[in-house]
Amino acid sequence: MRASILLIFLDGFGLGAGNRDNPLYRHGVPSLEHLLGVKLIDGSIVATNRAVLLGIDAQLGVEGIPQSATGQTSLLTGKNAQALLGYHLPAFPNDQLIKIIEQYSLLKQLSAAGLGATFANSYTEAYFKRERNLHSVTTHCVRAAGIPYRMTADLLRNDAVYWDITRDSLVGKPGPAVTAVDPFDAGRHLTCIAGTHDFVLFECFEPDLIGHATDCEAANRFLRKLDRFFSGILSAMNDALSVVICSDHGNFEDLGSGAHTRNRVPLIVIGPAAPSFTDVEKIDQVATTVQRYLTDS
Repeated sequence: MRASILLIFLDGFGLGAGNRDNPLYRHGVPSLEHLLGVKLIDGSIVATNRAVLLGIDAQLGVEGIPQSATGQTSLLTGKNAQALLGYHLPAFPNDQLIKIIEQYSLLKQLSAAGLGATFANSYTEAYFKRERNLHSVTTHCVRAAGIPYRMTADLLRNDAVYWDITRDSLVGKPGPAVTAVDPFDAGRHLTCIAGTHDFVLFECFEPDLIGHATDCEAANRFLRKLDRFFSGILSAMNDALSVVICSDHGNFEDLGSGAHTRNRVPLIVIGPAAPSFTDVEKIDQVATTVQRYLTDS
């Protein structure tokens, strides 16, 4: 069975202190904590043949607070976008970052190497009819690779996962009728996609939204959802699949601030690829490690 990787990018998901402002300390993600044997907080380290948890650097030697456009570019290209710009850029990538993505997108690199790579998130038809022409780093990564976008029709066939995991934000909206799914089932759908590809990328930016809103109840609801999501993924994994979980910067782990943090972000690896990631120290080393593992396997 050929080695494969499912990379789950959780926006704004850092490793914070063990205090009341950190929902990952107060409530946590039991499915992952049971497997890893530790809480997802600053200082927790796990390194076995089947599981790794490390806190890795998202600042990359540049003063200031890490932001989304540069952090995501670094994470998904293997290039230090912060250093190349000289600052941390929020929100959407500018022309300089887009050029980096167009050349070094992990989806593009793997596709060029003859590997099956895909973005599991579904788009709506309305997304491409927007007047503004701003796209996320992940969307630019898909464009750079020249691979198909997954759309609502794919979602309704359970061959895609929406960014909020459960599809709740699509219910009642214009377009094809969408009903919510249990996060456990969404996890199994995602793992099924991974079963037919060498590399799958999935993005969820809900933790960053919750962190900015400092909404404790929303954080608790999200963690319950995330726990069932990961339970579904773990229940459906085959022996060749490795799940890699990482982020671009901290935020969710400190609901006392509402701002991004300088905290390290988790690198969690579950599966046979775990030993290959034990030396990763920074977010710009994740993509190159994924690529090396898959091309050498």
